[in-house]
Amino acid sequence: MKVKRLKKNWEFKRVYRRGKSFVSKRIVLYVYPNRTDHSKIGFSISKKVGKSVQRNRIKRIYREAFLSLYHEIKQGYDLVVVARREAVGVPLSLAREELYALCRRGKLLRK
Repeated sequence: MKVKRLKKNWEFKRVYRRGKSFVSKRIVLYVYPNRTDHSKIGFSISKKVGKSVQRNRIKRIYREAFLSLYHEIKQGYDLVVVARREAVGVPLSLAREELYALCRRGKLLRK
């Protein structure tokens, strides 16, 4: 299954301006309802985090973590993951736990 992603700048800006944020050690998760029947995710990783290889690895890991939690997350939300420097080298299991915890804090999980 392929992850639906946010791609346009205006989509990111809408989530930043109107959405809620949830913070952890490695990432910041922004959430905004999108009034559709599916959830989409976008990634924002600054060059300050690391070189392109590291930034792309972070994206791949968190995309996979989102995909593994996709059926547990309520549909109809736009999510933006902003990575921090601590996210470099994070294993998939830890990324999954962290994303799950932030989704639980944001009441995005199905019962």
